[in-house]
Amino acid sequence: MRKKMMAMILAGVLAGFSVMPVSATETDNVEQAADADGENAADEGNADGENADVTADEENADGENADAAVQEIVIPKGNLVDVDVIDLSLHAETTGDRTPVYAYENPFRGQDTSKGAVIEFYADPTWDVHVLGTIFAINGSGEYDGKLYFTPGSYLGFNSAGFGGFFDANLFNYNIVTDYIKDGAQIRIELLPDGFAVYADDALCYDQAILDDPEKADGDFTPESDFSGVLTWLSGAEALYFGYGSWWNTVSDTANIDLSKISFRLADGTVLMDRLQADKDLVESLGGSVETVEAAGQTGLQLADVDVAIFDINSVEYQGSSVLPLMTTVVVVVILGALAAVILACRPRTYE
Repeated sequence: MRKKMMAMILAGVLAGFSVMPVSATETDNVEQAADADGENAADEGNADGENADVTADEENADGENADAAVQEIVIPKGNLVDVDVIDLSLHAETTGDRTPVYAYENPFRGQDTSKGAVIEFYADPTWDVHVLGTIFAINGSGEYDGKLYFTPGSYLGFNSAGFGGFFDANLFNYNIVTDYIKDGAQIRIELLPDGFAVYADDALCYDQAILDDPEKADGDFTPESDFSGVLTWLSGAEALYFGYGSWWNTVSDTANIDLSKISFRLADGTVLMDRLQADKDLVESLGGSVETVEAAGQTGLQLADVDVAIFDINSVEYQGSSVLPLMTTVVVVVILGALAAVILACRPRTYE
């Protein structure tokens, strides 16, 4: 019996040793398989990450391309103060190109301009007329690349390849056709879907019909053109400049204009901008002034409100005695004394 039990124990021990290598081998295989799967998963994850990075790079590239395509105009914002008049002849440079002094966001941007727009201002010349100078200019970039401007020579210009091309009105061989500003005028420019019109002191200067005369205008537009593209462009352009922004931003084309009484509004009368502002620090650094003054030659001196009482001499009561009797007595005494002196002087004298 004892031998039989010993034999069974020995057989069990031998069987156990035979199983252990197999289990160890299977465990190693499982671990290796797990490691392999993990490495594969990690590799796939890295590949996905790299793909994601590539996608992100592509998106960044697209974004950069989009930014490069738009390149919005940067409008400087300084210490802006309200003023009544701005001097468009101010500039920092003495030769070559110059930079804007008066720059703002286009008031028509984002507005419904489909029915029309009105731009109005008072222009007061201060020196020689530079026909290619700029009184105002609205500039766009990217999809809305282009310009709309009006010069001291009463020349209205528009140019945007994506919105109909260009027109130059009241300009011939880069010279003035007719100066409607003269010694100063309130200019009103109306932009409508079927054309435009320029007024000086409420009198019509010219409208789109001028585009039919090659000695007064030029461009892709005709009097029969659809001008609604100009209005669409106007609602997308970024910047508004005074004294800057046309094609000729050079010192020799400086606008010698004092500008005042502005109004940028929609055709229905909605006012979008009716106050002038200037960067106080910049203007003063250029030798200008931002003091509030009145337009059209007014001195700008404003008197304080003072209640003035008009002097009424009849309202004054006098008390006292008259000096007439005293003065009469004095006069009589003087006369009598004079007569006595005369009598004494004329009396005959006896000499011994």
